[in-house]
Amino acid sequence: MEFPKIYKDKDADLSLIKVKRVGIIGFGNQGRAQALNLRDSGVAVVIGLREGSPSAGLWSRKKEAGKEGLKCVSIAEAVQTADILSLLIPDQVMGEVYAEHFAPNLREGQTIIFSHGYNIHYELIQPPENVNVIMAAPSGAGTELRKRFLDGNGIPGLFAVHQDYSGNAEALVLAYCKAIGLTKSGVVKSSFREETETDLFGEQMVLTGGIPKLIQSSYKVLLEGNYSPAIAWLVCYYELKTIVDMFHSKGFDFMNKAISDTAEYGGITRGKRIINADVEAEMKKALKEIQSGEFYREWKNEHENGYPQLEKLRKEEKELPIEAIGSYMLKTLFGDK
Repeated sequence: MEFPKIYKDKDADLSLIKVKRVGIIGFGNQGRAQALNLRDSGVAVVIGLREGSPSAGLWSRKKEAGKEGLKCVSIAEAVQTADILSLLIPDQVMGEVYAEHFAPNLREGQTIIFSHGYNIHYELIQPPENVNVIMAAPSGAGTELRKRFLDGNGIPGLFAVHQDYSGNAEALVLAYCKAIGLTKSGVVKSSFREETETDLFGEQMVLTGGIPKLIQSSYKVLLEGNYSPAIAWLVCYYELKTIVDMFHSKGFDFMNKAISDTAEYGGITRGKRIINADVEAEMKKALKEIQSGEFYREWKNEHENGYPQLEKLRKEEKELPIEAIGSYMLKTLFGDK
């Protein structure tokens, strides 16, 4: 196996971005973290938000940005005045925002940064040829990105260049990665297609699909076996963090050496029965749906119709037995912390 290069702080020149003005479009989880990290790295930052919205959330974000000493302007003004534009708003509205605010205002030589390749890969956004199109994708939530930056560390991530108009797009994206703290840990070179398809797959199969469903199903089986809801919650839900921390920090081999022989043997033998050929076949099917655009079209239709399926699924999730016991256990054990 050929291991990829991990780009670190020494591979990035922060001075390239310090002479630029960066417009952060959106001030949610990632927008806030990246804007503050950029500012603390000595980069000039402005926040672009949609105007004329009655949303309480919008005014809250403006107020929060103001408290942090960040200037808020309209998205159109941010596009007109910034050299680099980082689009950090939800995938499903990004295309509309681009068409309304970016397309009429872009200038030759500007740079558009994405943290997810979705809208470029599925051609919802098709920038003109006279701008750079790059990606800096943190492998973690904005809260963690900010926390690790303040601690003097960083979280890993990846970068990609889709369009290099200026001739130095890769150096520019590495500078951006350094400014938000990614190269402190390290970044890997990828492509918009690879990042999009693997990110969707990882979410669906492991992070927001596989793990939660495995926990919920395991809890249900123990309840049906007449075991205590509290005990079932502890072994299926709470103890997960301990195991994840073990293999997250030093790998699966370290985890297996740290647990009991009983746990190691039972986990490997029974784990192969749970994650078997049928499960892998479903994973391959899900990957094909991502690669073919079937999932993209399904999600686009869901968005355009007002999220009927998502709302139904959200209601069902809230009614799962593990939700009630989880709320009780967390409040009783840890209070409001």
